[in-house]
Amino acid sequence: MSNGEEDVTVSGTPTPPPAGGDPGDVDAVGGAPDDQEMPLADHVEEMIRRLGVVILLMAVVSAIVFPFADRLINFLWYSFLPGSAANCPPPAPTLSVAGGGPQSTIGAVWSAVVPGVPMDATIPAPSESVACPRVYHPLALILARLKVASLVGLVAALPVFVYQTYLFMRPGLYPNERRYYLASVPTSLVLAGVGLLFAYLLVLPLIFTYFLGYSQPVAEVAFGLSETFTLILLMLGMFAVIFQIPLFVMLAIMMGVTSRRWLESRRLYFWAGFAGVAFLFSPDPTGMAPFIVAVTMIVLFEGTLLMLRWSGEGSMAPGPTQIASLRPIVWLLAAAAGYLASPAALPAGYYDQLPGVLTGLLESAGIPGAAPILIGLALLVLFELFAFLLRRTRRPGLLRDVVSRLRVPVWLVIAVVGYLANPNPALLDVVDVTLLSTGAAAALAVGLIVAYEGLLAAWRWRR
Repeated sequence: MSNGEEDVTVSGTPTPPPAGGDPGDVDAVGGAPDDQEMPLADHVEEMIRRLGVVILLMAVVSAIVFPFADRLINFLWYSFLPGSAANCPPPAPTLSVAGGGPQSTIGAVWSAVVPGVPMDATIPAPSESVACPRVYHPLALILARLKVASLVGLVAALPVFVYQTYLFMRPGLYPNERRYYLASVPTSLVLAGVGLLFAYLLVLPLIFTYFLGYSQPVAEVAFGLSETFTLILLMLGMFAVIFQIPLFVMLAIMMGVTSRRWLESRRLYFWAGFAGVAFLFSPDPTGMAPFIVAVTMIVLFEGTLLMLRWSGEGSMAPGPTQIASLRPIVWLLAAAAGYLASPAALPAGYYDQLPGVLTGLLESAGIPGAAPILIGLALLVLFELFAFLLRRTRRPGLLRDVVSRLRVPVWLVIAVVGYLANPNPALLDVVDVTLLSTGAAAALAVGLIVAYEGLLAAWRWRR
């Protein structure tokens, strides 16, 4: 007894409330409310049963998608490779090809499944720029259909997997932990979709541009259906899974399994694990794909830890203090929005004004597009070196505080200045659109700033 209150003990040791729980919550002291001992065999049986639900759902979704797999294959294939399905002859021995007799090659596979292209149609002979898929074993097309259907099933089963793990662990969870876990179910689906879009819009086009860039000048490339499509689906599936990293880190921290400091102190082990997973499961022998996967996993991991450090341990939701720290960025973006919407002229690129030694070296190496990266990195290094020297003075000063607060806005400006070193800044043509008059654009910028400051003031007043 202490101060008239009884300590709840287990084997003589006080049992603390879980991380993030309310110390005064009766359910949060002395164990989870539904926690009870179960034999190991019952635990294993329940785990297998819940895993079976996930596998069953994945199989059902895959079976529904399988009849439409050909269309998905065509869509994914020609999203990253040149040509279209209508340019590739179907595998029919009586096909009439423009410029020649009957075509009996097994090389191109499935134009017959393209709507509106009959089997006996006369189509142009495929040119060298068309990446027709090639079949090198009889089950390649069936396996490709199964793979694309399974990918859709995997994405659909991800939130169900998270929910089934919640049901498996629910008896041992505190009420606040149950809320965290349930909130993670829709979050898992959203993250999977973001991962798919990231792989579809950025990673796969970059990989195939890289493959074609170093292969086409020296050899005639024949794209095998099985190998190429395996790479496409594996990248899509991997990014749908690895984009769950922020969710898993947040759950582990919110439920008290680990802490941000513990993860930060062992980050190199996680980096090594990410690199091992990337290089172990990637079919790309050049190392390009596993490198991108490993870097993405590390960025997601470090970005989650950075967000936790910024917003506070155990929460991804920032408070007024964190939002107020974004003031320089918000003001800069508001000014940029008004400027882009106004009729003011955009700055021109300056690639032609760069020293001839630099541009000549880049063009001789065949990488003139690397100029923005070099210029941006050089400016970034100079800024960070200046900030480092200011910190080394170890004396408080206004200049050092200003440099520290303006780091992110300066990085954004450096990114813009670096991009203007592009030999063909096509993005300038896209954003060079006059939407508002000068006065209306200025009002837009001021309105965004006033809205930000007003919402921030209201948030602080409510607190």
